Amino acid sequence: MKWFLRGLAAIVGVPFLLLALLALAIAIAPERAVEAPAGDAIPGLFHVHAEASHDGHGTLEEAAAAAREAGARFLVLTEHNVLRPDRPLVIDGVLVVPAVEISAKAGHVIAIGPTEVPPKPERGEGILEAIAARGGEAVLAHPVNLRRPWSDPSPDGFTGFEGLTLDSAFREAKAHAPWRLALALAALVGDREKTGAILIERPADAFARYDEIAARRPVALLCGVDAHGLPPYEASFGALRLHLVLPPEARAAWGRDPLADGAAVREAIRAGRNFCSVPTLGEAGSFHFGLEAAAADEDEAAGAAPSVVARMDAPGITLVLFRDGREVARGRGPELRLPAAAGVWRAEVLVDEPGFPFRDGALWIASSAMRVPAYDG
Repeated sequence: MKWFLRGLAAIVGVPFLLLALLALAIAIAPERAVEAPAGDAIPGLFHVHAEASHDGHGTLEEAAAAAREAGARFLVLTEHNVLRPDRPLVIDGVLVVPAVEISAKAGHVIAIGPTEVPPKPERGEGILEAIAARGGEAVLAHPVNLRRPWSDPSPDGFTGFEGLTLDSAFREAKAHAPWRLALALAALVGDREKTGAILIERPADAFARYDEIAARRPVALLCGVDAHGLPPYEASFGALRLHLVLPPEARAAWGRDPLADGAAVREAIRAGRNFCSVPTLGEAGSFHFGLEAAAADEDEAAGAAPSVVARMDAPGITLVLFRDGREVARGRGPELRLPAAAGVWRAEVLVDEPGFPFRDGALWIASSAMRVPAYDG
């Protein structure tokens, strides 16, 4: 019996030893894979739950404190079927933007800033219209998901599409790459901030669906941490960051008035002036994607056709440009520039060699789509 117990202890001990070694390796790995300047984009967190959700395991104060520690300046609170708070407010220096995640017939949909939550009889085929009627902005929550996909094929009626989501990444890893779950578990012990980020892979199916919709009309690409406080907020908040590109006046006024800042968050999402990042890979606030004059000289630029430009001043990265859902160019940073042919463009940034525990070519940044009209100059 003694030999049996010793053998059993040895067998059981091996996984714990491996987990401890992985946790140690993750703990001593560099804090950031890429060093980059902070930039002007406003960083925040989208799709956060707290105690008002039936599956919430943290308080709003705990969520705000974790957001502040993560460097986020706002969080969009999306309690299940409950609108809390009733207006934007600041907690621990973090702007809390009220929203609600609604369980509808077609799946889950987030309403940002409605006056009230549509009652259950209105959560069927007309849920998007019901949100709009109450002054809200509809965002499809984890629409491409192994467990709770959005089943309505219509491309209309919503402002945002959650193309990057930690919930979907977790379910994909569970089904197809359980080794990533083991790494994430080790990160919970070694470095919580890396936990969720380890699970994030480029979601090809979700991006393809987003591109189909964006080809028809403007829609923002959003990223949701879907944090519930268990695992701890820190583990989720390191996975995804929503960056808002605000007009200069709104950026300069940020922090003076919660109502104005909340309106600025909604307007940026409505206009698609945003991009997403995996913050554990690096600070992404200086990323730029847009239209620029083709010539550097002002006199020459006046009559020149514009260019689509993706720019990120960071070492060891690859910039990728897409037009109408197809990759049209890729190159090493800091800049990738192409003539602005008519179409719907977006950009991605990959980290070539991020180091352990991430995979080479890891997705770091993804922009919302930008519609470019035909140049008539």
